[in-house]
Amino acid sequence: MKRLVCLTAAIVAVALLALAGCSGDDEQKVTAEQVKKQAQEAVNTAVAYSKQQKDELMAKFSEQYDSLMKQGDELMAKAKEQAAAGQEKAKQVLADLQQKQKAVQEKMAAMKDASAEAWAQAKPELEKALENLKEAYKKAMAELQ
Repeated sequence: MKRLVCLTAAIVAVALLALAGCSGDDEQKVTAEQVKKQAQEAVNTAVAYSKQQKDELMAKFSEQYDSLMKQGDELMAKAKEQAAAGQEKAKQVLADLQQKQKAVQEKMAAMKDASAEAWAQAKPELEKALENLKEAYKKAMAELQ
């Protein structure tokens, strides 16, 4: 993220300097203050874009998680019922599902407040946690039938 911001600012600064060097004598010269202002605007735009991307992905992850939870409600009820009846396999399946749900919830909570740099590092972890939860549901459905 920092690289993107710095790269954007550098590109803007170089472009402004190039334009200033190509200008005719009758045109106004670009001041250092103008370059700083435009570079700051570029940085602000890059930061806003990163936040927008993060918000869109968090909405996507939340939607996937909510969809999994809706699909899993019946499965969880069945696992609890079988676990209450003393079936050890159902108890293990239930514990595994609950553990994977908790892992996804924790990663999503951490990502909501993460900086852009930390968010970029945490994104693959959340994707993997969601995939693990999906696989756990598939496995549980097969074992509890």
